[in-house]
Amino acid sequence: MWRMRADLNRAKAEDDLSTAPARETHVFISPHFDDGIFSCGGLARQLTAAGHAVTIMTIMGGLYHGELPDTPILGDLHRRWSAGESPLRSRQIEDENASNSIGVDFMHVPLPDCVYRLAGDLALYPSEESLFGEIHPADYAPRLLKGIQIPELDTAARVYLPLGVGRHVDHQIAREWGLTQARDIPDRSALRFYAEFPYSNADRATEMALKEFGLPLAPADVTLSENDIRAKIKAIACYTSQISTFWPSLDAMEANVRRAFADPDTGGFVERFWKVAP
Repeated sequence: MWRMRADLNRAKAEDDLSTAPARETHVFISPHFDDGIFSCGGLARQLTAAGHAVTIMTIMGGLYHGELPDTPILGDLHRRWSAGESPLRSRQIEDENASNSIGVDFMHVPLPDCVYRLAGDLALYPSEESLFGEIHPADYAPRLLKGIQIPELDTAARVYLPLGVGRHVDHQIAREWGLTQARDIPDRSALRFYAEFPYSNADRATEMALKEFGLPLAPADVTLSENDIRAKIKAIACYTSQISTFWPSLDAMEANVRRAFADPDTGGFVERFWKVAP
């Protein structure tokens, strides 16, 4: 079952919307529940504050039914998440709360995270090492995604895809799915690619992803205000299960976010995006 929210009360614009441009549609493709807001939450908040329609579409956003794979990675993740008897439903709720906090719509595609995917009785991604690198040839996710469309692809002002920083298999699958659909749109200038945070913390990880990317890209960065970065930090804090995975505390998370998205040229903040070069 799809989970989604639509026709929400939008965040109030800080500026007079009578002078703002016409309302636009922006769609962020998020491999997992947290990727869109972790990486693009500042821009998403900025857009909703200006009165635009924003949807974050989580590709691996489904629940898992049946006996769980008995793998080291899944056992470790469930211990770290401390998310109760229904960890994936808990993660959905976290995403809903984070989306509400910045006024965006959400969509959850009913595909499970790669750590839950099986081929028969075989766990396709049983270890942390298996999550980063080549997509398993028996992985059914790319095939199932062929029947799912990016909403409002033909009319959206912008569609944002993961760049593939860190080479997580689900990020690669989400990116390639998005690129396949985008080949049918007449104007690829609507596409944007974002560096996945916090994988982008790793030394030269973003540079490696750009080098391996199959299309020529040009920077399309977005400047954030203090209010934008605060809203992003507040939204990230909604993902309670994920804080312990990446940071020792909420204070450490905030410090990392402010450092990672600092703009050395202006002293403010910036989220990094790329567009297809002409």
